[in-house]
Amino acid sequence: MNSAGREARPAVLLVHCRYRLPGGEDAVFAADRAMLEAHGHRVVTYERSNDEGGLAAKLLLPLRAVFSLKTYREVKALIRREKIEIVHVHNTLFAVSPSVFWAARAAGVPAVQTLHNFRLFCPNGVLLREGKVCEDCPRQKGGLFNAVRHGCYRNSRVQSAVCAFLYAFHRLLGTYRRVHLIALTEFDKEKLLEFNARHPVFDPAKLYLRPNAAVPEGALPPLRPLAARKNQVVFAGRLEELKGLRTAIEAWRLLENDPAAPKLLLCGAGPLEGWARENAGENVEFLGQIPHEALCALLAESRAALAPSLCYESFALVPAEAHAMGTPVIASDLGNVGAMVRDGVDGLRFAPGDPEALVNAVRRLPDLEAKADPAAIRAEAVGRFGQEENYRELAEIYQDVLVKS
Repeated sequence: MNSAGREARPAVLLVHCRYRLPGGEDAVFAADRAMLEAHGHRVVTYERSNDEGGLAAKLLLPLRAVFSLKTYREVKALIRREKIEIVHVHNTLFAVSPSVFWAARAAGVPAVQTLHNFRLFCPNGVLLREGKVCEDCPRQKGGLFNAVRHGCYRNSRVQSAVCAFLYAFHRLLGTYRRVHLIALTEFDKEKLLEFNARHPVFDPAKLYLRPNAAVPEGALPPLRPLAARKNQVVFAGRLEELKGLRTAIEAWRLLENDPAAPKLLLCGAGPLEGWARENAGENVEFLGQIPHEALCALLAESRAALAPSLCYESFALVPAEAHAMGTPVIASDLGNVGAMVRDGVDGLRFAPGDPEALVNAVRRLPDLEAKADPAAIRAEAVGRFGQEENYRELAEIYQDVLVKS
């Protein structure tokens, strides 16, 4: 490509495989598409779903997860037909497969992948086993196949074996050494480089940093003084073990007889919802899935957001959104959620998985509110996670990739 072409806004093929249950990766894929189109890029999408096809397709899915000829042929043809200049992948598991990278290579265009998890080194993607952080696959003898022994992916040794073999196979092929990778946080980047030093999978010179955009477009809700907010704390996310929901419910049981304690509002659904409803006290309210705009308004009128995660998280989206509303965050001192919060400045940190430690953090809220500045909290979030800054970072990555290719 000549220098004039490189200076233009490249045509982008966005690639994504949807899981059976919608999640944050789907939202980021859609947001990136809208952002690129708003900034004048021609965007073409290639989407697959792990629910597609009939029984025969599902039976063949493990083989196609390793290398999908369908993806390879369709993506290569799409690149040539649409004159694509860069391929940006969000998720390949299972239906898309890493064959998308070989299609891009065959068509002579560079490929970028946003890493929404640690699956290059951990088949379940979240470095978590039995409710605790686990780094056996990147650190211990046996590598990826430790996950098979423990059935880490969906509690299934069979599905874990598919994931482990998939990534082991593409390590041998050197697939990811040709791909430009994007980590979402500095914490993720450091972990990936640490793991890669033990098990070389990618080229460290091709690893970039770019967080997700977390500040809604348009006017933000008016800032409210913390002292004037409703006496409530918001948990938003899947109601599941790794998000620390059990810790939250147990902590609010301990706060049940404290008249000054805030109410806990749970926004979301998930596998632990039944247990949570059975064990929650009267100071917990279940709101279910609510629209994003409503969640932002809820965060803006609440004393704090709660992020009690038991895992590293790939990107602490809710803390970033809460800070954009000028709202402090009570976060477990672990991984990306812990790294997002400066204790005593824009939130409070507590030991992960410890209900009593969470209770103590909740009781420290008045001290935090006496000195925290909602305007400063918002300003920093907008500077780090705003739409324009996010696009600038992505455009710089694309430009660098095209120059090097």
